[in-house]
Amino acid sequence: MGRFAFAKVLAGVLIVLAFICSVPVAAYNEQPRIGRKLAATTLQQCLATGGARTAFPGSSDYNNARVDYNKRTNYAPAAFVFPTTVAQVQNAISCAKQVGVGIVPRGGGHSFEDYSLGGRDGVLVVDMVGFKQLSYNSGAKTAIVGAGWRLGPLFLALWNAGKVTIPGGNCPTVGVAGHALGGGWGFSSRKFGMVSDNILEAQLVTANGTLVTANANQNSDLYFALRGAGATSYGIVTQFTFRMNDVSSPVTHFKYTWSTKSLQFQNFKAFQIWGVNVPAEISASFYMDPSGTSWLEGTYLGPKTSLPPLVQSFLSNAAANPTTSVEQLDWIHLILVNAGYPSNTDPNTLNNVPFPLNTFKAKSIFVNAPGMSDAGINAMINAMRAGNNNAYFIYDLYGSQSAINKVATGATAFVHRTSLYSIQMVAYWSNANDAVGQTNYVSNYFNAVKPYATGEAYQNYIDRNMGLSAYYGSNLNALITDKKKWDPQNVFNFPQSIPLK
Repeated sequence: MGRFAFAKVLAGVLIVLAFICSVPVAAYNEQPRIGRKLAATTLQQCLATGGARTAFPGSSDYNNARVDYNKRTNYAPAAFVFPTTVAQVQNAISCAKQVGVGIVPRGGGHSFEDYSLGGRDGVLVVDMVGFKQLSYNSGAKTAIVGAGWRLGPLFLALWNAGKVTIPGGNCPTVGVAGHALGGGWGFSSRKFGMVSDNILEAQLVTANGTLVTANANQNSDLYFALRGAGATSYGIVTQFTFRMNDVSSPVTHFKYTWSTKSLQFQNFKAFQIWGVNVPAEISASFYMDPSGTSWLEGTYLGPKTSLPPLVQSFLSNAAANPTTSVEQLDWIHLILVNAGYPSNTDPNTLNNVPFPLNTFKAKSIFVNAPGMSDAGINAMINAMRAGNNNAYFIYDLYGSQSAINKVATGATAFVHRTSLYSIQMVAYWSNANDAVGQTNYVSNYFNAVKPYATGEAYQNYIDRNMGLSAYYGSNLNALITDKKKWDPQNVFNFPQSIPLK
């Protein structure tokens, strides 16, 4: 569900790398830490009746499958199952219930808290990688998309099908299912909405093993829940029908960078002022890090020649003489640039991006217009500079002029409809001795900005230490009601899933 970047100065040139989207993976080789012996033989026998491929402790397939996004945790599932049919998903749910183990689906495995491994030991993980159906209806401008797609390959497939897209994030290895079910912000969301806003229909297997369809007219309560709170809590989604958005025209990528620490306050304040009225055709993020770097990066759904007046109010309030990059390109090459690749990269690269593996702690929070006060900005920057350079802070623009904020707060489970921007705060480490310090660093930053923010947080940047009200707000009671109806035995659960009460 995340999108990180970090800056490195090399020979005086600022090089931006995709931190989370470019680090190759190594398999876990250690044995699982299961405190009690599960009925593995019974589970294995039951799953065998469904015919899906499985991976159990002690096998190389199991060790490879255990690789997940955040090395800060190291959960040991009871087993993995890799269904390719709805019947095999139904069999997996039935087997988990019979044996008495927890069950979670995994789309891309990008959960910040590794909830795609269950968030605890001894869970059956249903890996949906085998669900890669894709059918584009050019007349209706819709596409049926299997739950096993990752964003990079999906963007490429949709581009090839008809130069259309969903407004997803810029990390190619993120799974579309978890991304969409938790909201899904990307560099076209201000024009096209969150990915969840583009879900027209979903098919899922519920706790009783039934395949159901959820849309505006059929099981509308479930449709409401899936669009923002659907990752794991209500069932296993097998496919989506998404509204498609035309991206056949040229687009523009822009970036303005400053490397002087004393300019961060001015540049961030300029971002806030500009963000209140920027048109929906622009989606952008502001970045800062403790070293002193700050930059604005974004996408304009239009030609390069039309961009200058749209960013003029930002540049007139920001510091002078930024390092500037403005490039017109087609949509699929924009996807590559946003993922950290040069603009002349072969688009087929999106099919083979290495899965990232990192150790980090992250939090998030939303800020409403008109943004933080000067005191808040100073508190934020001081808290950021109190740590080391192994951290970064991303401010994703939502804004009052966006398609995101035109959706009513209670229309979907994604409640964050009044925000100017979200803040993503991340500290990472490679030495285990730094874990406590880096975790405290993120917490201290969060506490510094909280008085100037809404208290809401983005569920795709999940943090085990946050309460559910931060993620779901006034929609939480309705989501609990839906949970009681669709999963009364709490078959689908993880440490921060929607509860029964």
